[in-house]
Amino acid sequence: MEVPSLTSDGKERLKDSADAADWIDGVKAMLLAEVESRAQKRMEEDGGLRKTLHSSIELFQNNSDLVPGTKEFDKELADRLTELAKPYENRVDGKLIGYNIPLQPLVELVRGQLKEARAAKAPAQPAAGAPAAPQPPAQPPARKPAPAPQAGIPASAGTSAEVSDFSTLFGTIGLPELRI
Repeated sequence: MEVPSLTSDGKERLKDSADAADWIDGVKAMLLAEVESRAQKRMEEDGGLRKTLHSSIELFQNNSDLVPGTKEFDKELADRLTELAKPYENRVDGKLIGYNIPLQPLVELVRGQLKEARAAKAPAQPAAGAPAAPQPPAQPPARKPAPAPQAGIPASAGTSAEVSDFSTLFGTIGLPELRI
């Protein structure tokens, strides 16, 4: 059987199954080399994007106060940082995927500025070693006694002789004819 030559232009003749197996192994090796070459080229092309994505992930891993929905989230810090880093945004298809510069130094800068601003707004603390102003002893606030039920009217929450019309409320969820 004649097949395309793997070493030169033209054809080569396979004499037996051993030749065929060698030819198949050669084709596999060439295909594998081509796939690896294309993959390497693609990795080099996308290297900047991958680096940006990894730095974005690390930014949020190392700064829980920038992650919305967490207990530590600091909206003011996130807003200031976002505004400061706006010129360095890296967007793909209009979506923000990260920034073209390392943001950790900016995070530390903004965090320090906020700390100073918040400390300036906080009430003045007495200097170390200075006598503190006398504080009145802490007393629990006085409680008012709960009012007693009015005589002659039974205490039953939610009862009424009139039928309440909740059609406006139920209309907002698509059930205007519902009656309670």
